[in-house]
Amino acid sequence: MQFIEEEQKRIPVCATPDVLVVGAGPAGIGAAIAAARNGAKVLLLERYGFLGGNLTIAMVNPMFTFHDVKGRQVIRGIAGELVERLIDLKSSLGHVTDLTFDNASMTPFDPEGMKYLLFKMVQEAGVDLLLHTWAVGVTRADSQVTSVIVENKSGRQAIVAKYIIDCSADADIAAMAGAPFIKGREEDGAMQPVTLFFRIGGINMANLRVWMKNNRDLLKDSPTDEEIDSSKALAFLGLKQLVKKGMENGEFPKDAAPRILFYELPQEGQIAVNATRLQGIDGTNADDLTRAEYETRIQAWEIHKFLQKYVGGFEGSYILDTGAQVGVRETRHIRGDYQLTEDDVLANRAFEDGIACGTFAIDIHPPEGEQQIFTGSGKAVYEIPYRTLLPQGLDNVWVAGRSISATHTAFGSSRVMATCVAIGQAAGVAAADLTKQGEGNVRDVDVAALRNQLIAQGQYLLGIPDNQLVDPALALNRGEGSGTTASHYNPFKDRSHG
Repeated sequence: MQFIEEEQKRIPVCATPDVLVVGAGPAGIGAAIAAARNGAKVLLLERYGFLGGNLTIAMVNPMFTFHDVKGRQVIRGIAGELVERLIDLKSSLGHVTDLTFDNASMTPFDPEGMKYLLFKMVQEAGVDLLLHTWAVGVTRADSQVTSVIVENKSGRQAIVAKYIIDCSADADIAAMAGAPFIKGREEDGAMQPVTLFFRIGGINMANLRVWMKNNRDLLKDSPTDEEIDSSKALAFLGLKQLVKKGMENGEFPKDAAPRILFYELPQEGQIAVNATRLQGIDGTNADDLTRAEYETRIQAWEIHKFLQKYVGGFEGSYILDTGAQVGVRETRHIRGDYQLTEDDVLANRAFEDGIACGTFAIDIHPPEGEQQIFTGSGKAVYEIPYRTLLPQGLDNVWVAGRSISATHTAFGSSRVMATCVAIGQAAGVAAADLTKQGEGNVRDVDVAALRNQLIAQGQYLLGIPDNQLVDPALALNRGEGSGTTASHYNPFKDRSHG
């Protein structure tokens, strides 16, 4: 490899916030709003021209999952507020039943409405924004990150903050500062595949419902006529055998997921498709990401043609758009003061320092092969410990979002967007608390007081009496079904859920 040497440069300091939040995805949104609402001077850094991360940039849809199988809402706070305001904007139907019977609830939304609302919410909270900007380096003194180096059209600059919340999704700040991490699966570093979401418009939804009734045996757990007709937003999962034949005769991309999964959106005749897939991609490697972008966009085109040919209602449909970036499920997991495990997830584990809840399935899209692990959402409700946000060796940095300290298996549950907003909210409140104190490091936070603050601000935690926010319509009335037509299985079905 060849190298060049740059001249040493003096880098201007462009901002000195109390709290710098790096990355405006679900965790970054939760962190920035919470820190600002609690009195901190906050700067939110984002490399794109709008906010939302996987909510908007990768167009991942719907949000999963806010409820347990009894219909109890266990993710609330800023995440819950976001949904309520989307409903007011007519950009979401709110929480609805998932017709695949794998999730206690799902929350479809319009990504354009989400973009608008996120700008409104951060502005209302008093968050300062710096968009079109990359974090490219850090300076460090002992256990403190003293500055974050950024680059944008204005050049190379530095941001000096008292506290940093790393919501980059890849733990970029922690990694650049030398904090330990692992990538993907502990034993071999294998990571979940990437997926490019895309939207299809112009679908005749009435014809699609008729097709689903006539072909129910191709769909997961054969939904009844009543279930299909009563669904406020269709969820479609299955076609494994039809997809297999399509792969064999060249009508379906061979590297894509071996099934079709899509969700109806709030706008008439629109769906979000989760069917592209590419394994062997490292989301921190530019060459891999480049290959992923063009290969998954080709897959999206071919999948749409397949749907037009074989699924009723799609005949006059068209691709509305694709994500601005491929969706990356997994890269780095920090080594934190505690590592969340699959036992914690499956056992409904509560922690003295629990700061957010999760209830999504252990969902592991296969790093290799076809079979996806999926345990079903809402069965277990567990807490995420504050310690999982603390990168070893750093005293003024939290990591929030999908790159918290978790095993590859536990991460299969904790990685989803609704949970990440809740994790970010906790980090933001903690950062504001330390700012008010005027000193202290991330391990000096009074976690008992933090938990009380989060509960007062709408967060749900285990073991705390609350108003039992339950929607009986979202109770999951079906038992565990079969993943045969969906190409997934549950290796943990005999494990206790507490």
